Amino acid sequence: MNFFNPAKWSLSRKFVSIVLLILLIPLASIGLLKEIEKTLKANLEHNLLLSSRLIGNQLSANQSWFAESLLPESDNILAKELFVFPLSASYELDGYTDEWADYEPHRKTFTKNETSLDILLGSFERHLIASIDVQDPSVVYPSADSSIVADQVEVEFKTQKGDYQKIILSTRSAGNFPVKTKKNGKLQIDWRFKAAWIVTEQGFHIELQFPSGFKPQQIRIVHNNVDHQGKYRFENTYATSRYDLNPLVWPSVNLVNYFNAIELSPAQRIWLLDTQKRVLISKGDLRTEEISFSTNPFLHWILASQSEIEIDPRKNNLHLDSQEVYRALKGGSSTRIENIRGSDQSIALAALPIKVEDKVLGVLLLEENVARVQIPQKKALINMFAVIFAVFLLVMWIIFWYVSRMVGRIKHLNNEIEQVVDQSGRMKAPLSLDVEKGDEIDDLYRAFSHMGSKLYEYNDHLEKLASRLSHELRTPIAIVRSSLDNLLLNSQDDEDKEIINRALEGNQRLGEIITRMRQASGVKEAMQTAEKELINLDDFLTQIVKGYQLSFKQHEFVLDSSLIQKQQTISPDLFAEMLDKLISNAMEFSEAKQPIRIDLSQDKNSTTLSVKNSGSTIPKKNLKRIFQSLVSIRTNQQSTGTNLGLGLYVVRLIAEFHGSTVKAENLKDGSGVVFVVRW
Repeated sequence: MNFFNPAKWSLSRKFVSIVLLILLIPLASIGLLKEIEKTLKANLEHNLLLSSRLIGNQLSANQSWFAESLLPESDNILAKELFVFPLSASYELDGYTDEWADYEPHRKTFTKNETSLDILLGSFERHLIASIDVQDPSVVYPSADSSIVADQVEVEFKTQKGDYQKIILSTRSAGNFPVKTKKNGKLQIDWRFKAAWIVTEQGFHIELQFPSGFKPQQIRIVHNNVDHQGKYRFENTYATSRYDLNPLVWPSVNLVNYFNAIELSPAQRIWLLDTQKRVLISKGDLRTEEISFSTNPFLHWILASQSEIEIDPRKNNLHLDSQEVYRALKGGSSTRIENIRGSDQSIALAALPIKVEDKVLGVLLLEENVARVQIPQKKALINMFAVIFAVFLLVMWIIFWYVSRMVGRIKHLNNEIEQVVDQSGRMKAPLSLDVEKGDEIDDLYRAFSHMGSKLYEYNDHLEKLASRLSHELRTPIAIVRSSLDNLLLNSQDDEDKEIINRALEGNQRLGEIITRMRQASGVKEAMQTAEKELINLDDFLTQIVKGYQLSFKQHEFVLDSSLIQKQQTISPDLFAEMLDKLISNAMEFSEAKQPIRIDLSQDKNSTTLSVKNSGSTIPKKNLKRIFQSLVSIRTNQQSTGTNLGLGLYVVRLIAEFHGSTVKAENLKDGSGVVFVVRW
C-alpha cells in the first residue's frame, strides 16, 4: 500500500510524479490542438457549401446550358457514351497525339481477336475531332487500281436531323488523305471532312476532322480487318446494330466559359455532373506544391499535417458516384471530410443539387485539399507549440537540475554520515562538513556537522572513561583493601570478621569490573594499531587448541578443519583474543564430558569459523542482544563470577575489524549453541 501513499514515497519518486504531472500540460495542449483541428475542418465544410451555392445559383439561372451538353436521346441508349473534350488552341491536324496527352486516360478501347480500336473525341473551333488508334499486326493497304480489298475504318453517325450517315477511312500511304462518303451504295469523296493517317509500330493512327458546326448526336467507329488474300476476317467489329451507336456528351461553350471565369483557390477542384452522374465539366487540381507542409512525424501526428495528394480517388473520372452525389440528385446538399483509403490524407467536399422548380438538372461538387486551408492556422499553432515546448523543456531541465542537485546533496550528507559511523553506532571520526550559508539543506549540513562533532566528543569520552576510571579507582580500591585487611587482622569478633570479609569480596568484585573494562578498552585501542599478517590459519588454530587442551584438562576440545585456501590475512593477537572469548563462553555453558567443537570450513565465497558447545540454549529474542555491550543473560546458577557482558561484545568488535560477521544460533536438536564467524 506504500506505493499508493504519497506520504511514504521517496524524494525521487515524489519529484518524478511532479514531472509527470507537468507532462500533462503539453498533452492537454495537444488535445486542444486536435479540437481546433476539428473546428477548422467544420469551417472548411461550411465555406465549401457556401461557395457551391453561389456557383449553383448562376447555373440554376441558365438551365439551357445543360441541354447543350446532354442530348436527350442518350438517356434511352444502352451503348456507352463518348465524351467530347475541348482541345487547346495549339491543336493541328497531323495524325500525331501530342495535343491529346491530357485526355489519354479517357481513351475508349475496344478489342476483338488480334486487333483493338482506341477512340478519343475532342472539339476544336466548332469542329468534332476523332483520334482513332488501330492496333493490327498485319495491315493491308489498297492497291493503285483498287483491285485488293484493304483494311478500312467506317465511321457511322447520326446527325442533328436524325439521319444516319457513314464515311470510309482508307488510304494507300501515310499523310493527309480524302474521306469518302457512302451514298446509295457508291463511294464518293466528301471534301468537307479532313483526315490524316500515320503508321505506328502496332498498326496505324487516324485523326478525323468533321465539318464546322457539325454536331453528331451518336457515333459508331468500326475497323474492317482483312487478310492478305483480300478477304474480310470480320466485319463491323465493334458494333452489331445501327441502333448501338454511342451517344456523345458535348462540352457546353457557355459552361466552359463560365467555369473558366471561376477563380478557384489552390488545391480546389470543381465538378459539374448531369443527372446520369456524368461529368460535364471539371476544373482545378488538388495537388499543388504550395500546400507543402512539415514532414516531421511528431508534428504530423499532432497536427495531422499533409502534403500533396498522392492518391486522387476521382482524378480522370468521367462518372462520379458517392453518397454525396446520390443525396444531391435526391435534392439535398451535404458536406463531408473524406479520408483517402490507403493514405493519411483527406479531402473536404460539398455536393449541391442544381434545381429549377424542384427539378434537378445536375450536381455541383466542390472539393478542397484539407491541408491547404490548415497551413496558416497550423503555422501559428506550430509557433505556439514550439514556444510551449521550449518553455516546457526549460522548466523540465531546471526541475531535473534542481532535483538532481538536491538529491545529490542529501546523498552526499548520507555518505559522510555513514563514513564516520560504524555498524554499531560508534563514531570513527569527527563529522566535518564545509558548507556556506545557503538554503535549508545547508542548514541541515551545519546542524549535522555540529551534532556530529558533539557526538564524537561524547563518544570519545565514553570510550576513554573505562581507562580513566581504572586509573583513578585503582589507588582508592587498593587503599580500601589494605584498610580492610588491617581491620580483619586486628578484629577479634567473629561477626565483625564476617562483615569485613563481605566488604573484601565487594572490593575484589569492583576490582575485577575495572580490570575487564580496562581489557575491553584495551582491545579497542589495540585494533587502532593492529596490523594484519598472512599466516597459515590451519596451523595457527591447531596450536591454540593444543594450548586449550593442556590448560583446561577438564574439557575436551575437537578441531575439524577443511580449509582449501589455508593462507589467511588476519591479526594473530586479536584473532586469538576473539577465540579465547568464544572458548571461555563455551566452557562456562558446556555440559560435563561433552566436547567443545571448533570447525573451520570454506566455500567459494567465504571462510567460516564455528564454536559448538552442548548445554542450555539461548532464548531467540536474545540471540542478537548478547553481542551488545554490558548485556548478560546468565542466570544465578550459570554465573561463576563477575560478568559484565563484555566478552561477546569484544568478539563482535574483533570480527568487524576483520570484515567478518558473527552470530549465535541454537542447534536444531536443541542440544546446545553454536557461534559462527564468517568472512
